[in-house]
Amino acid sequence: MATPITHDTAVAQKEEVAIRLTAAVKTWHVLVEANPTDAVNFLNLPPAQVAGEAFASNRADGRVDLYYFL
Repeated sequence: MATPITHDTAVAQKEEVAIRLTAAVKTWHVLVEANPTDAVNFLNLPPAQVAGEAFASNRADGRVDLYYFL
């Protein structure tokens, strides 16, 4: 299972991958976002995830567990 990371770290990872045109190996990452809107906004940051590269699960406290392939 992947280890959860902070939002800032996750954004930095996406920005790093966006700079590289090709990623040699993609891996799953886990992020807990404050709400569904933040989760969607994160997934749409370049490079945006496509079908099958992300899924989310709502928590009882309103936050969202976000799993994405990068």
